[in-house]
Amino acid sequence: MNLLTRLSRKWLSVPPRHSRWREVMRPATRQTIRVLVSVVVAWIVGSLMHLQETIWALVTALIVTQSSISQTMTTARDQISGTLIGALAGVCAVVLEITTGLRWIPFWIMLAPLVFLSAIQPTLRFACITLMIVYLFPSQGSPFLPMITRLLAIVVGVAVSIVVPFFILHSSARKQAFHTAARLLRRMDQLLKSALDQNMGWAAIERQSDDCVALLTELEDAVTEARRERWKELEKRDPVLASLPRLMRRLLNDTMLVARAIATGRAAGNTGLLPLYKGLSHALRALAHSCEEQLRAKRNQHEQQSEDEEILDLLPRLEEQTRPEMRFVMSLFREDLERAVGVVMRSDASAAKGL
Repeated sequence: MNLLTRLSRKWLSVPPRHSRWREVMRPATRQTIRVLVSVVVAWIVGSLMHLQETIWALVTALIVTQSSISQTMTTARDQISGTLIGALAGVCAVVLEITTGLRWIPFWIMLAPLVFLSAIQPTLRFACITLMIVYLFPSQGSPFLPMITRLLAIVVGVAVSIVVPFFILHSSARKQAFHTAARLLRRMDQLLKSALDQNMGWAAIERQSDDCVALLTELEDAVTEARRERWKELEKRDPVLASLPRLMRRLLNDTMLVARAIATGRAAGNTGLLPLYKGLSHALRALAHSCEEQLRAKRNQHEQQSEDEEILDLLPRLEEQTRPEMRFVMSLFREDLERAVGVVMRSDASAAKGL
């Protein structure tokens, strides 16, 4: 069962454990609607343009439309480059067919180098598909006219796929990023709690760390999406959001170091770990709550300032940690936590400098 779980997480992109059903269903529902709208719009545009083979616009829209604007743009770029190369190979194959009177030999001659290019650069895989579309599918009349109409249909499908995500269920990447950051911080809290558990082995804690890494990747994807959503540079219009991935990555690294030190101290019989965990837990949960508050109305600045000071005051003092490794990791954690408080709770992006 554990092997099947690992394989499903690696190959099927299963969401991290403890994910709420809404966190899984909302992106899937948005993607479903976007793909359906892209296919319908591609069919309408193809019909208005009186394309003879509108089906290729529909197929292209189905392939290119992805769950995010960034992924859609990347797939569209791969589709366009592959289409151009495949179209050139198709023209050469048609010319060879007219010259030699052979049907399949020109196809294999042109397919072999395209397959080799795809092996070197997987983003060119669409070139082989385009060659098959423009050359193998039956057509009547001039051999070049169907090729032109099919290529035009592919371009229509790509154009529709690029435009639709900007208008249909335009996801708020900022909201998603802060929501994911809050989830990540709460997972860090759970990871530290597991390090205190006598029955929890380090392998289980590392699996929890893998879930945190998956959330960190999700956060980075959301910030990348935010860069695509507007023309203005993200560092200028939302510097706090731009610094969030680097900050969370540093906090996750610190949390793993602290968890390791806690687990080591627990095995050595250190009895002062529970107060340490309570202080760290309060700080992480307060930061998570602050990230969630970023999604709502503006907060009272005076209340936030008081809460900032409370978080830092509740952290255990370094001199109270007798073990040298704990003092070291706590100094790292406190430094990055102060940065996080400045960025997330005070909206001061300059606090993230030096990360």
